[in-house]
Amino acid sequence: MVAYNAAALEAVISRGVAVNDLYEVAKPQADALLSDGVHPNAEGSRVLANAVAAAIRDQLAESAYVTKTGRTLISNIGSERATQGNGNKIVTVGDKTHVVWQDSVEEGYFARARTLDRNSGEWSAVQTLGKGRDNHARPTITADSKGFLHVIIGGHHDSLQYRRSIRPNDSSEWTPIQTFAKTTYPILLSGPDDTLYITGRHDQGWAGMDFYAKPPGGDWEYRGLLVTKQERFKYYAAYHNAMAWGPKKKTLHMSVGFFLGDAKREGEHNRDPQGLVQAVGYMRSDDSGQSWTKADGTQIETPATTDTLDLIDYGERSRDATDKPKPGIQHCGLTVDQQNRPYVVYIRHTPQPGGINMVTPDGKGGWAKRPLREEIAERWPGLVAVNCNVSITRNDVISLVLTLAPLEHPRANWSPGIHGRPEFWLRDEPNIQRLVWLESRDGGRTFSSSGVIPHRPDRGTLLPTMERLTGFHSPPAGKPPPLLYFEGLSRYRKPGELIQNDVFFVER
Repeated sequence: MVAYNAAALEAVISRGVAVNDLYEVAKPQADALLSDGVHPNAEGSRVLANAVAAAIRDQLAESAYVTKTGRTLISNIGSERATQGNGNKIVTVGDKTHVVWQDSVEEGYFARARTLDRNSGEWSAVQTLGKGRDNHARPTITADSKGFLHVIIGGHHDSLQYRRSIRPNDSSEWTPIQTFAKTTYPILLSGPDDTLYITGRHDQGWAGMDFYAKPPGGDWEYRGLLVTKQERFKYYAAYHNAMAWGPKKKTLHMSVGFFLGDAKREGEHNRDPQGLVQAVGYMRSDDSGQSWTKADGTQIETPATTDTLDLIDYGERSRDATDKPKPGIQHCGLTVDQQNRPYVVYIRHTPQPGGINMVTPDGKGGWAKRPLREEIAERWPGLVAVNCNVSITRNDVISLVLTLAPLEHPRANWSPGIHGRPEFWLRDEPNIQRLVWLESRDGGRTFSSSGVIPHRPDRGTLLPTMERLTGFHSPPAGKPPPLLYFEGLSRYRKPGELIQNDVFFVER
C-alpha cells in the first residue's frame, strides 16, 4: 500500500492535482475502520465518505476564491521557502512564461518548473529539475538570446546543480544535471554574448560572495570573491545580493546586504552574536565583472568590504547591548532603468520598525533617499513593511511588492527583538502578513497603490517574487511583472514535521 501510494502521489503531483490521501485518514484507526486491513467496513465507509466530501468542499471553495482573485495555483506542496530569494524565478519569452519554485514532500526538497502557454492559457505538467539538500536549495532561472532556459539549484553546503533546456522556450526536457562548486543563494544572469554569471555565498567559513561565469559552450569558471568580511568578523556571515543589467547589458549592477558578527560565547545562542553589523552597499561593472567601481566611477578593489564598496547604509550594535535591537537592515533588491540608473530598496527596523527606503545615486558621490514608511502608513494605517521585492518594466515602471505586518500586536517584539533581531518574531505569525503593490512611473517621486491578494486571516501570504530582467526575457508588454508567492508557513520545520504550502502565480 505504501509503495502504491508513493507511485500515485508522484503521478498526481506532476499534474498539479490536489491530494486526498484516504489511507492516511484510515491508518490511525485501521483496526476499527478496515475489515481486512485494506477494505473499509461500514464505519470506515462513513469516515472516508466524510473525508472525501470535506476535500471536495475545500477544493470548490478554494477554486472559487482563486478564480475571484485572478490567481493560478501551480503547486499545493510548496516548501516553507518555496519562492524566497533574489534569484529570478519567472521568465517570459515570447508567448510562454516559465516559473520555478521549491516543493516539499516526504522524500525531500525538489526544484520544480511549469510553463504557461499565453495563447491557450494552459499550464504544462510539473517538471522536476532536481533534489536539494534543504529549503535553501531553491531554483533560479534565466533565458539566453536564443531562448534556451538555464536553471541553477542552490547548494547550501552541497554542490550547485545546473541544467539547460533541450529546446528553446521549452521547459519539458532538460540536459542532465551538472554539479559544481558549493554556493548558497545563487543569482543567475545571462550576458550580452550568452555568457552565464552566478553570484552566491561562499560555503567555507562564509568567507564572502563567489563569482562564477560560463562562456557559451564552455565550463563554469571560478572568478573569485566579489565581497568578503573583514578579519574582525568571526563565524557566520550572510551576503544577500541582487544583480541587474543596465540597458543593452553594458553595465552589470550589484547591491548586497551584509549580516556580520562574531562567534558565540559560552551560554550564548548561536544567533545572539550574529548580525551585530548590518549594511547595504553597491558596486557596478562595465566589463562583465572583470573590474568594479562605485556609482561615481571610483575603482573598487575586489573582494570589496563594507569599508571599500559604495556604502548605502550601515548599522552596528555592541555585543553586550542586549537591551537594544540589532540594526535590522534587510536588503530587498535592485533594479535599473533605461537611463542606466540603479534603484536599491531596503528596510531598516531601527530606530523604528518598517523604515523602507528606495535610493538612487545623487550624482554627487552620494545616494538620494526616497523614504516610503509614511507613504505606507497613509495607505495602510497601522501596518509597516517587513519584506519587499522590486522589479521594473521595459518602459521604466517600477514595481514594489511589499509584505506588511501590524506595527502593534500582542506578540510583537521589535525591541530588543528575538536574538536582537527586530523582525524575528514574525516567523511565528504568518497569518498577520499581507501583500500590497506600489508602482511608480516617474522614477520613484510618486507612487500609486493597489492590493495584490486579498488578505486571509487564516493563512499567511508570504515571500513574493516578481519576474526580473536577468537575461533575454521580459514581462508581457503593457503589464506589471508577474508574481509568485505562497500561502501557509515560512518558519523552520519542527522535528518530524512536513510543511506544504499553496504556491500561486499572479498577473495583474
